[in-house]
Amino acid sequence: MRKITYETLLDKIRGCFAGKAAIGTMGAPYEGVKMKMSLTYRKEMTDAMLPNDDLDLQVIWLDVVQKYGAAFTSAQLLDRFCDYCDYSPGEYAVMRKNRGCGIYPPYSGEYRNDFYREGMGCPIRSEIWACLAPGEPALAAEYASRDGVLDHSGESVIAERFFAAVESEAFFEDDINKLIEAGLRVIPEDCKFRRLVNDTAAWCEKYGDIDTVRAFILDGYGHPDCTNMFQNMGITLACLLLCGKDPIKTGLEALNCGFDTDCTCASAGALLGIILGGKRFCELTGMSELRYVLSVRAEPRSDRTDDLAEEIARLCVALPHGGTHIENAPEISRVFEPLPEYTVSCGYEGKPCVSPGKPCSAFIDICHDGPVCGTLFLEYPDPLEGPSEIAVGGRGKVRIPVTVRIKEGAAVFGMKNIIKVHFETDGGSYSASFGVCCADVWRVDGPFWRTDPVITPKQLADGKSYWHYMKPGKNEGESTDNVRDFHLDFARDTTTAYVDPDSLFEPFRPGYSDGRIKRYFFREEDSFRLSDISSFYGPCVFYLSQLVVSDDDRDVYIQLGRSAPFELYLNGELLSRRDDCDTFTSENVHISGVHLKKGENRLVLRLTQINADSKWSLIFSKGATCAEHITDLRFRMI
Repeated sequence: MRKITYETLLDKIRGCFAGKAAIGTMGAPYEGVKMKMSLTYRKEMTDAMLPNDDLDLQVIWLDVVQKYGAAFTSAQLLDRFCDYCDYSPGEYAVMRKNRGCGIYPPYSGEYRNDFYREGMGCPIRSEIWACLAPGEPALAAEYASRDGVLDHSGESVIAERFFAAVESEAFFEDDINKLIEAGLRVIPEDCKFRRLVNDTAAWCEKYGDIDTVRAFILDGYGHPDCTNMFQNMGITLACLLLCGKDPIKTGLEALNCGFDTDCTCASAGALLGIILGGKRFCELTGMSELRYVLSVRAEPRSDRTDDLAEEIARLCVALPHGGTHIENAPEISRVFEPLPEYTVSCGYEGKPCVSPGKPCSAFIDICHDGPVCGTLFLEYPDPLEGPSEIAVGGRGKVRIPVTVRIKEGAAVFGMKNIIKVHFETDGGSYSASFGVCCADVWRVDGPFWRTDPVITPKQLADGKSYWHYMKPGKNEGESTDNVRDFHLDFARDTTTAYVDPDSLFEPFRPGYSDGRIKRYFFREEDSFRLSDISSFYGPCVFYLSQLVVSDDDRDVYIQLGRSAPFELYLNGELLSRRDDCDTFTSENVHISGVHLKKGENRLVLRLTQINADSKWSLIFSKGATCAEHITDLRFRMI
């Protein structure tokens, strides 16, 4: 049993959140700068604390744990976020959308989140879990897992577990290498994040120079998104290993490395704050009376980091601890909200999505300390169906599989479909719900292509070889290049109109007609590749058309991700086009001034494949940027 005095515990928590606020503020104005900088420290860098989600969410997590104690759930954290936080950048928007569709953790962090699931959003929230489990790295990591799966999955959750364990161990250990060992003990043996940690430590030992180590980190783990977790966690670790225990020097090195600088600085500052304690941190930095600013709705005792630390320390005393004893702690009596006698939760085997002919495999877990006996009732919205009444028997935890299908002949599909669940026993009734999204349906026409030069069948029928029409090269070998391009490739064509747009909304049978293949494509996630639709390999054009059904007239926004050219039309009007290629993100193009009329709206997406890695996404949102996604639209089969 480890022992720590309450005075030491409180001092270290004060240091943690002083470092989080002050050093994070140092990096905040430079977030997103990817080049190496050479800034020098100025006192005004840490004078005025800036709002930061790194700290915002930990304050509302504190409210959840104060209410539910150590038994808090991921679902309770997610509900708190959606009810008390208004911003929705990146993965937060995906998490909020999934919750709005009835999809809760861990699925809310995985589904529709391919671009952001390895982002920094959850590793930066690790400190509160360490402060509630000081000296108990495994417990801190377990708390962190419940948090991370809200809006991430896989490696990012692993990173939050690692940092929570490192920070928990820092209440008793100040050697950075030993802290890293503690963090490695709570993550899988075979994962990319472990390799990053080991590689970074080895590079630091071998080269001892932050510029060199940064170059190796970017070479091995670099990502185009400045908020991607791997490069940023590597930078944080390198600065901690190479800069001693000087918070200003460490924060400044993290800042000068660029990328997600508010996060890299804040995480480094928080860990050093725990190691040093609040008193020593303030002595080294010359800071005092540190305050923080929130951009979420919460009611902390004050805006002083010391008061926040005291709230967390008192809650820590009230929670159960298996490996740490807090000496000289004040008497604190807390009554947490108890769990119900039965808990009913829902999940999925695979994606929480259904399309015609492809059901969703869901399940319902019913937990009780003793026998589980009763009847399960389920209510489905149109167009979904499944079992409506199931007898339940067993003990402890009983899992009931549920297959959800789309009704035969259904032609209109909505993203949001909430299934109500009621479990009836002799002693009472317990309710829950879960969501199953219908894949939105697109009509697909294509592929279309042309050669360069364009050679018609009539020209060939005239008896001249296609060589006759080839443009001669000016230099030796250029004519051969032109012929080989003609043999091996198609023209990269973003201008030719291959179809009459009205024909895309005529009734059709899947198959071949009018010189093209026609089929349905059911988009299960926001993003998709052309290879999900067709195996055609090479430059070509496909038209995707869709009837979007709105219950009212409304003005909306569209966030469109893409790696290749596109044109987007709504009700015959060109909304946006790009003729070049780009690195895919979930929101390369933000389109404003989009008006949906009540009833059906004709959406046409012309896709130009340039190479095999052609990827797009399309999302309707309530605002231009960092905005909540729209979930109440429906899609009618053409």
